[in-house]
Amino acid sequence: MKVLWWSVAALMILLGLLTVWLPIPTGVPLMALGLVVVIATSRKAARLLRNRRRSTPYLNGAFTWVEDRSPLRFARILKRTRPRRKNPDATPNE
Repeated sequence: MKVLWWSVAALMILLGLLTVWLPIPTGVPLMALGLVVVIATSRKAARLLRNRRRSTPYLNGAFTWVEDRSPLRFARILKRTRPRRKNPDATPNE
């Protein structure tokens, strides 16, 4: 089943790359949906994006903006990649 989803994601990203230059705005949404499918089906991809968001505040802000404006189903997937914050109030176990 994972191979099917990865094939769908690859097709969306490829079609997005091919149509990004057309006057009809289909390229960017197709690439974004392909990315969401990859993140939803791969823990490693989600972890890589989380690390990239942690190291690049501008990218984190852009993804947060997209999360706030996405449908709930897509927003949940993207929120999994938010950088985790350390709790300053937590005391270490002794």
